[in-house]
Amino acid sequence: GGACDPECTPKKVQFATSISDDVQRTFPYWIAEDSGVTLQSEQVHPKVELAVLMHHGAARNGNDYLCSMFNSVKQQFGAVYAAQRAVVFAPQVFFPEDNPGGGELYWDDEGSHSWAWGGNSTKELPASIASFEVYDEMLLALSNRTRFPNLKHLIVAGHSAGGQVMQRYALANRVDEDLGAAGLKPRYFPANPSSWTYLDAQRPVLPEKVECGDFCDNKTIAGTVYRFAASPSGGGRGCKGYNEYGYGLDGVTVPYVQARGVETMLKLYPGRDVTYLSGSSDICNKPLQTERECLSCKVDDGGLDTSCGGLSQGWCRMERAHAFAQHVQAHYKNASVHRLLAVPHVGHNGCAMVQSPEAREAMFGHITTSVVV
Repeated sequence: GGACDPECTPKKVQFATSISDDVQRTFPYWIAEDSGVTLQSEQVHPKVELAVLMHHGAARNGNDYLCSMFNSVKQQFGAVYAAQRAVVFAPQVFFPEDNPGGGELYWDDEGSHSWAWGGNSTKELPASIASFEVYDEMLLALSNRTRFPNLKHLIVAGHSAGGQVMQRYALANRVDEDLGAAGLKPRYFPANPSSWTYLDAQRPVLPEKVECGDFCDNKTIAGTVYRFAASPSGGGRGCKGYNEYGYGLDGVTVPYVQARGVETMLKLYPGRDVTYLSGSSDICNKPLQTERECLSCKVDDGGLDTSCGGLSQGWCRMERAHAFAQHVQAHYKNASVHRLLAVPHVGHNGCAMVQSPEAREAMFGHITTSVVV
């Protein structure tokens, strides 16, 4: 649910990565045709003061995510501002089945667990690059003061599997502090992911059985102070791999994340500016609700992760977000580390999430500028 404007004219452009010369392929991303500002433009863009990265989910429809966020900026600041004073862009991860162009990078089809967890591009080429490394290079391109002399604000967002990407990227990336030193500290907004990367082996203590009537009630979740225990409960009870990387930080094999090291990531994470976005109507669990015949209407849970690792974090996305935000503060014993923003009346809809008044205020409310029509 939730209102949104999904329409714009997206334009696909290319980003030259550090392996592009070796593999003769570039990384595709989307911008609005109205804008025309690219990350590696040879031109100087003195008007640009805001940059926004918006990441797609498992459907790999970066063009749609671009329009959702471009229109959010337009609603906040006006059409001229969105086209001339902001650079809004949406990375595009392709699988072979998406028929990428002959000169475009792609990832092997191993599900979102590869690219959304920082994994490397296809093994079929002479060199590969981590998805997180590509985003590092994109953000560093924005810190080029010759090209973008007045860029002051950097938003990094994603929804669903894109929310997974951006929470893990906020935890693991190697460029946050350098960007901050250059006056461009990123602000991260992961929204409605199916799973989160927990910082230790603790998990929320969840009800063992749920019935249709008490299943993921949003008012109950919003008022719950979660307890945590060093073993999974609820739908994840007995799950052996509940803390493996992706769900937790055990057994990291992704090269980029491995190179960063768990100790370094945990040390830096509380200093990163992260807001967890949670749709207060993102409360579905299709397999469970279908099995129990809870609803007469069609249930859409956006492909909720119902593995035991996912269920260890909560019965639905809203519960997982609220529990995780509390986990982060419990882990650091500090209630001011990061924040959770509940977006009322919005379910699993990335467009409605980023165009909601609540998310727009959180992302852009600190930017003082006159509205340009």
